[in-house]
Amino acid sequence: MIKTLPIDNLDQFADNVYEAIIMIARRARQINDLQKKVLDAEAASISNNDNYDDEGVSQDVVDRQYLKLPKPTSVALQEMLEGKLTKQYPG
Repeated sequence: MIKTLPIDNLDQFADNVYEAIIMIARRARQINDLQKKVLDAEAASISNNDNYDDEGVSQDVVDRQYLKLPKPTSVALQEMLEGKLTKQYPG
């Protein structure tokens, strides 16, 4: 079951709730970009592979089609709750 997180708990990681949400959103975008690179690399390796069965379907495509990666927002929120995210301002 999913545990509800009180929004007030985010105040301890940033100056206010809004700043904490922005930090989580930016980190989630970074994680999403990294996951996309992984999926693109796997898609490229699949297209280079000639491992086809009798019906012309690559078994690697079937295996990797259902690759499950964690949700970027969940990972970013978990990183914040573990204290791994820090705010940095330019300048």
